[in-house]
Amino acid sequence: MLPLLAALRRAPLMPNLIVLQVAVACAILCNTLFLLGQQAGPLLVDDGLARDQLVIVDQLVSRGAPWTPERIRAGRDALAAIPGVRNASAVTGAPMRQTLTMTYELKAANGTLLVASGYMGEGLLDTFGLRLSRGRDFLATEYRDIDMQDDLHLPIIITEALARALFDGADPIGAMLRPGDGAGSYTVVGVVEHLMRYQLSELDDGKAEYAVLLPGQLTGMPLASYVLRTDPQRRDAVRTQIPDILERTFAGQLVPGIKPVVADYEQLRSEGLRTRRAAVWLLATVNTVIAAITLVGIASLSGYWIQQRTRQIGIRRALGATRHQILRHFLLENLLLVGAGLLLGLLLAVAINQWLMRHYELARLPLYYPPLAAGALLLLGQLAVAAPARRAARLAPASATRSV
Repeated sequence: MLPLLAALRRAPLMPNLIVLQVAVACAILCNTLFLLGQQAGPLLVDDGLARDQLVIVDQLVSRGAPWTPERIRAGRDALAAIPGVRNASAVTGAPMRQTLTMTYELKAANGTLLVASGYMGEGLLDTFGLRLSRGRDFLATEYRDIDMQDDLHLPIIITEALARALFDGADPIGAMLRPGDGAGSYTVVGVVEHLMRYQLSELDDGKAEYAVLLPGQLTGMPLASYVLRTDPQRRDAVRTQIPDILERTFAGQLVPGIKPVVADYEQLRSEGLRTRRAAVWLLATVNTVIAAITLVGIASLSGYWIQQRTRQIGIRRALGATRHQILRHFLLENLLLVGAGLLLGLLLAVAINQWLMRHYELARLPLYYPPLAAGALLLLGQLAVAAPARRAARLAPASATRSV
């Protein structure tokens, strides 16, 4: 290490430039990789639904009095009678729709408190196409008309993601959860493998699958929604018939000028996550450009600095240094400089993250992102210096000593 440090002290400009470039790149990459992970995570989550079979019917606004459970069930039965429909459910909280959102605070016995999106309706397990991993579906006797003003004591079905977060690996079946205010209770009767929440602004930080199913139908609601599960080959035909069915079933009962939404689930998912996909492409491009600039910058600076020491390389070769020793010298030198840059860059990355947390409510940078960015930059540094170092190692002693 002494010859390396001596060379760095004699000509500090190029080493300092490399350290500065690596520090800036590290600070940026740590945070942009974190943002990329946040945006891309929900796109990769299994939403648990039978995507190619679902049709969502939403935004049925009652004219005058709120919908009664009987009117809502009449609409469900009319939609279920369409040829090609396997299951139909009236639902509060439609997938990929945020017209009406229901959130529930769930507090476990260990004190863990989480907020989940709630899907309420009848037969949702079959209609959504969800897969139970533990427990059971709701019993017919457990469905009821629900007034949100009452203290609720209900069975619920949660996701595996919620089970892990609330129960730390313990079996959740039969466990009781309480609302944040302590009024009422929920008893876990089943766990589904996957179910994405419909509040699209709450999908980050591993919360994309914080969702629950509840049995029943809300009373006194001005808005009605339905989910239909169809034969995949007949989904388009079903969708085209729905407006006429709604018109006949709810003649004069819908608010004029507010057109019901009838759409495939896949279409709604594509539209709902469009902004997130655009952010992923943007951040991926930013990270690629930063990595490319860092690679080219280190290669250029290292190449120029190595070229300036051609005479020293020739002298070492004439004194018996092997090509492997010359190559190892420059790789270790680069490793030392990149490591110094990373130390500064990681401190700067944390400072930037703290600033973003304070001013833009960004989440705290997870501990595994700095090592990820550092490892990538260490690899880039070694790749960048490899070509100039190999050229220097191939120099013959005689030709090297004749160079200025």
